[in-house]
Amino acid sequence: MSSVVAGFQDREGLQSALRRLHDADITMVETYTPGLLDEAPSVLPVAIFLAGVLTTLASFGLQTYANVSAYSLDIGARPAFSWPSFIPIALENGILAAVLVGFFGYFTVNRMPRLYEPIDESEVIRRASRDLWCVEARTDRVDAARDILKDCGAERIELLRK
Repeated sequence: MSSVVAGFQDREGLQSALRRLHDADITMVETYTPGLLDEAPSVLPVAIFLAGVLTTLASFGLQTYANVSAYSLDIGARPAFSWPSFIPIALENGILAAVLVGFFGYFTVNRMPRLYEPIDESEVIRRASRDLWCVEARTDRVDAARDILKDCGAERIELLRK
């Protein structure tokens, strides 16, 4: 499978190329831009929130089970279900789980660490973070992808062999 890398002067050219590539069923596409595109929201904030809430509830439930059912002690006439004392540990466990999911989720979502990518050797990609909107299309239909990118006004097109 080969890659076609193209650079555009403006965001509109890149977005029209992305639409045309998608219509041609070339779906393995990655963009490198100096600004943001309108992309789908990440699943990471939802995962972090759910990890925090579910771990907090599980920790609270575990403490409740341990102190009320499994190992109930009558110390100084304290009630078995003394829920205010369960809250700090439950919240700390929830925060720990949310931080761990956020840390490892970030690396998973961004497919990191990648120590080598063939696209790093491309001349087009060197300007991607400054002033060029770049797209990489990985496909077996290299000629079709190149024609689409050329029709959309790509300033420069390169072919990368993997």
